[in-house]
Amino acid sequence: MQSQSLIQKYELPLFLLLTYALSWWSVPFAEGRIIPHGPALAALIVLGLAVGKQGLGEWWRRVTHWRVPFVWYLAGPAVILGYHAIGFVINLLLGAQLVSPPQLSTGTFLMLLFVGGLWEEPGWSGYLLPKMKERFANLPNGSLIAALVTGLFRSIWHLPLFLYGHMPWFDIFIFSFAFQLLIAWVLYRSGGSVPTVMVLHFVSNLMGSLSYPLFTGAEHTAYSALFMAAATLFSLILVLKSQFKTNQPIYFQ
Repeated sequence: MQSQSLIQKYELPLFLLLTYALSWWSVPFAEGRIIPHGPALAALIVLGLAVGKQGLGEWWRRVTHWRVPFVWYLAGPAVILGYHAIGFVINLLLGAQLVSPPQLSTGTFLMLLFVGGLWEEPGWSGYLLPKMKERFANLPNGSLIAALVTGLFRSIWHLPLFLYGHMPWFDIFIFSFAFQLLIAWVLYRSGGSVPTVMVLHFVSNLMGSLSYPLFTGAEHTAYSALFMAAATLFSLILVLKSQFKTNQPIYFQ
């Protein structure tokens, strides 16, 4: 009981420590690539040790809470498609040349489905964001702060990809926060449905893979910067439109 009380006291730091350890162990052996299942495994371990079946049951209900209005399965992906459409059109208007049509192999699709970023969400959105929301619930903008803090830890989690040259700096330090705000918006509005944000994350990764061969060199960098700028603008609109003002706990409809 004493050890369980100690784990409960340091539950969040333990979750973060385990998340990074379980995700980053592959970095030296896989050229900086990280394990997407790390946050979910960390949540599973920490909840099992800290609160047992009750906490695991609540987390599992959130992770499997798929019966929500279908619009929330479409809203996030639609916004992602909008980001890329804006980046694509503006890049062409600025004189960029298409070098290849969108390409996606079966192997890449299966990799995104089974070892892609969507598997981060049971950890970030199913565990950490609700915990942050509880922690900042008494603050006027607690829901927004919770999303930004979660975005910070998500951004840090991606650092090996930046350090090994797999992602540009603005992806890590800007887009991660814009992406987290979109995820938080969908999660809050869908009643805490993790499957909705897993679909969102999958579509985001899918669009990244499809768009990768469209441009090369500086034109590809410009395309990435443009769609990330669109993402940042949309997240600012969400904030200005007070989409994060409510401090109601994430609930189940």
